[in-house]
Amino acid sequence: MQPAPGNAPYDVPVTAVREDRVAVVGMSGRYPDAENLRQYWANLRDGRDSVREVPADRWDMSRYYDPRPGRKGKTYCNAMGYLQDADCFDPLFFNISPAEAEGIDPQHRLFLQEAYRAFEDAGYDPASMSRMKCGVYLGISGNEYSFLLSGNDDQEDTVATSSSNAIAAARIAYFLNLKGPAIALDTACSSSLVAFHLAQQALASGEIDIALVGGVSLYLLPGTYVRMSGARMLSARGQCRSFDQGADGFVPGEGVGAVVLKRLSDAEADHDHIHGVVLASGTNQDGKTNGITAPSANSQMDLFRSVYDRYGIDAASIGYVETHGTGTTLGDAIELDALSTVYRERGVAPGACAIGSVKSNIGHTSAAAGIAGMHKVLLGLRHGLLVPSLHVETPNELLDSDDCPLTVSRDLRFWEARNGHELRRAAVSSFGFSGTNAHVVLEEYRHA
Repeated sequence: MQPAPGNAPYDVPVTAVREDRVAVVGMSGRYPDAENLRQYWANLRDGRDSVREVPADRWDMSRYYDPRPGRKGKTYCNAMGYLQDADCFDPLFFNISPAEAEGIDPQHRLFLQEAYRAFEDAGYDPASMSRMKCGVYLGISGNEYSFLLSGNDDQEDTVATSSSNAIAAARIAYFLNLKGPAIALDTACSSSLVAFHLAQQALASGEIDIALVGGVSLYLLPGTYVRMSGARMLSARGQCRSFDQGADGFVPGEGVGAVVLKRLSDAEADHDHIHGVVLASGTNQDGKTNGITAPSANSQMDLFRSVYDRYGIDAASIGYVETHGTGTTLGDAIELDALSTVYRERGVAPGACAIGSVKSNIGHTSAAAGIAGMHKVLLGLRHGLLVPSLHVETPNELLDSDDCPLTVSRDLRFWEARNGHELRRAAVSSFGFSGTNAHVVLEEYRHA
């Protein structure tokens, strides 16, 4: 391993605001049927559906499942993209006692592990990063584990910090003595992509010199399923049928992922391995809509336009968009309308831009959805391939128009650069039911 990046100590004042592209120099993650990103890519490449029936070690689904929607206290969806061995953890590696570890939310434990692995993937010795201006930005939503602990009096001494989302982001900073901000973000489904944007902005401003960005999501209690079924959010068929005419809702999924970011100029000077380059990012808010959780096509269009205009991005150069793509009737229609409208007005040729959603493979990973999509795109850029988006039997009718610039990626195929550009480009979108939206544009990196 090489030493940590040659950055100034945390107590050196920032003297100038910097505008620079950002490089992804490290990444790690765990997703359903994938203990690492190598397995994750193999599953995506092979078009594997990793959604199955909720395992018995989570809860007894037979007590809650009823295929008839609207039944009080029941869920009509019994499927999940789940992480195996989500409870397994080596506390002594992180200088945590086994007794304390039992009280720590497994979401904290999972992110701590993947954060450390992401630094290793970047080629840095985490032990040498003490006092560095490294910011930690974590998308995390919910703390169901605290309810599991609430009936166990033996845990009362650890509960105060064990399930705090703020502590979830701080654990890796504490362990490695990092001196940048450690921030936990909850904007629901867009959390980890919003975290990514904030990290990119902090790097551009010079507030930090390196960033760790991640997201994590676990489903530990049946009540979440019951509530989402009551709101008719879930798929009765147990599939995220993103952009299919028969889409009927999403399936919950679990995941944890992290990326390490640096300014591109610093990464090149330090001879880092670069997985991809961040060209642009942005966020906005829906504001007043038909309902507090209802998405806004106008806000999504405003976000796309503002990101592309601010950073001078040619929409026709983007060959693939990893969409939010939940597989809900309303959400899919609004996203397709917004994206196709902006791309059409910017001269993207009919069918020129492929779209897809990793939710069709692993379910909707909530606060980790943005990082799951980011990993999918970065792996696709590495291999030069577009992977299939699953469960599209009859594409959404909005894709049928002769001038629609979008087409669902339904097969494994070579990824071509677009509109005269030598490098492949992609975008990633996340739209939270909180109304906070995020959009990021990435480009592959080639050494000069």
